[in-house]
Amino acid sequence: MRTLLIILLLLFPLSSVALEYHGENTIFKDTIWQGEVLIDGILTIAMGATLEIRPGTRVSFTRIDLNGDGIGESELFAQGRFIALGTQDKPIIFTSAEVNPVPGDWGALNMMVSENGENLLEHCLVEYGYRGFHSHYSIARLDSSTFRYNQRGAQFQESTVTINDCDFSHNFNGLQFRDSKVVIENSRVVGNLWGIRAVFVELQMSGSQVEANRINGISLRDSKVQLRDNQVSDNRRGIYLQRSDAKITGNRITQNREHGIYLEDSIASVQGNLIRSNGRSGLKILAADAVIENNRIENNFEFTIYNAGDDDLHVGPNWYGSVSKKPELMDGRSREGLGLLHVAPSLVRKPEVNAL
Repeated sequence: MRTLLIILLLLFPLSSVALEYHGENTIFKDTIWQGEVLIDGILTIAMGATLEIRPGTRVSFTRIDLNGDGIGESELFAQGRFIALGTQDKPIIFTSAEVNPVPGDWGALNMMVSENGENLLEHCLVEYGYRGFHSHYSIARLDSSTFRYNQRGAQFQESTVTINDCDFSHNFNGLQFRDSKVVIENSRVVGNLWGIRAVFVELQMSGSQVEANRINGISLRDSKVQLRDNQVSDNRRGIYLQRSDAKITGNRITQNREHGIYLEDSIASVQGNLIRSNGRSGLKILAADAVIENNRIENNFEFTIYNAGDDDLHVGPNWYGSVSKKPELMDGRSREGLGLLHVAPSLVRKPEVNAL
């Protein structure tokens, strides 16, 4: 048994006390971390190697800013496989080593070119980084983790990423990604400057909250999108889509300061949503081809629907607060140069919305 233990320790180095990496270092073989780890520089996980981080481990990054750009340069660079599996009682923490930490103290958890398999983060806290989690040409899963006080909570390029039961809060950008396939489920993007920003992506998002982001909740361009059963509230714009193909179904889109949904040059199906108490309009449409029906569009402060383009738009039956309630429209009847809105009679019953 003792011989077997020695062999295992040689194959899988284990640290239960303070472990420090200074300058540029590379891990070439499978390694396990447990305890306190300090990264003071750039640490690379080589191709073919796996870094496994055990529950309760704390990984701290010193602030190094040699080029004076305000972004810390200490970071972890995984070209092999990265597995950080904490537990609810013993989360894994990635944080700044500074006494008074600020966003951007360190670089990122970089996942670059996954060849060994899916990179995993579960029950982790990632804070005070420039890009808390960063994936490029990789496959990753983020589960039951929190990303806070980062410049960008998570950023992806050319990657396939699944996010489940995660919190992105108090970052400059909650989530930012491009040229990726992303699934977001049962997660919260709350209290950031920007909520979700993406371009050239395939996004499926369900059962999630996008709330109290100071600019836009969800901003997507040139993308294919499915938004189902989400709560999108108290952002500047709730959902803003440009040149995108979208299915927006069963969401609660409420109390956004400007428009609940803004469709620009997009193709969209908007069905079965609650769109209520938004500051400018429930829906603003500019040169978009949209199917809008079976929604509850109620008590939006200026306009129910705003046609900002010069093409006419047909709107199917929706509920506007009561059978006799007429929607408040902005179109060519009110402003010269705009297209007309041809609105079907109201639904006779209020549709149910099953989102959060």
